[in-house]
Amino acid sequence: MISIHCASCGRRLFRYQKIGKGKLLHCWKTRISSDHTERAGDQVYCPCGQHIGVEEGPWINLHGGSFSVKGSALKK
Repeated sequence: MISIHCASCGRRLFRYQKIGKGKLLHCWKTRISSDHTERAGDQVYCPCGQHIGVEEGPWINLHGGSFSVKGSALKK
């Protein structure tokens, strides 16, 4: 499991089950175990107001530089 934090305020946004190596470009909604974000339509925000990404069907496309990742992914 990894924790995804806001780059601006450091608040935890998601607990996410990442599988495999590589950059985190989007989060599959079914793999998110806890969600602390706010939504305005399909836009995803940190409670501090930082824009994190856009909800597109079964995943959330993340904007690079708006978040940081802690933890390790499951090996595939």
